[in-house]
Amino acid sequence: MADQVVTMYLAGSIRDGNLEDIKWREDVIDALKGLPVRILNPLAGKTYEDGKWSVSGVPSQAKFITKHDQFYVRQADIVLFNFRALTQKYPNIGTLVEYGWATNNVKPTLVYVIVDPEYKGHESTVMYNLHPFIEQFAAQVFDTTADAIEFLKRHIKVISGRNPSFPAYRRLIDTNLTAAKIESLR
Repeated sequence: MADQVVTMYLAGSIRDGNLEDIKWREDVIDALKGLPVRILNPLAGKTYEDGKWSVSGVPSQAKFITKHDQFYVRQADIVLFNFRALTQKYPNIGTLVEYGWATNNVKPTLVYVIVDPEYKGHESTVMYNLHPFIEQFAAQVFDTTADAIEFLKRHIKVISGRNPSFPAYRRLIDTNLTAAKIESLR
């Protein structure tokens, strides 16, 4: 039986001429090659020349960007959000809208977030470190892109069905647990 292919969208800021916004996406794409994942990248097919964006040879316009990005989010099984630009005082308006789409998607969507651990997303740091919406709706928050990549390299295999086994099962058997003890763990 073939693996289920998981669809993942890479959401984050796209600032003119900022290579950081491109590099993290390329790092994720390169690291996950060969895994059962279809990656949707909002930068795919785009070029940036002489201060202008185009998509597959057509000048980029607001409607084109928003319609395509919403299409990507609605298709995704997973959306990986990179909010690191927030620590650089970039407002991430488009990414925040995508976060709303993903967390309110008709299709169940796993949301993972990359955000600098120093980022304080709420004025009431006594109650919250991150913003409550990030804490509540993200399945996992990572400090770095590298941390997210390492997790995804392992977990894509689980969600796709390639590696559905309970890893500790063999250890349980090896330590001579009786069937009754195993049954009590269920």
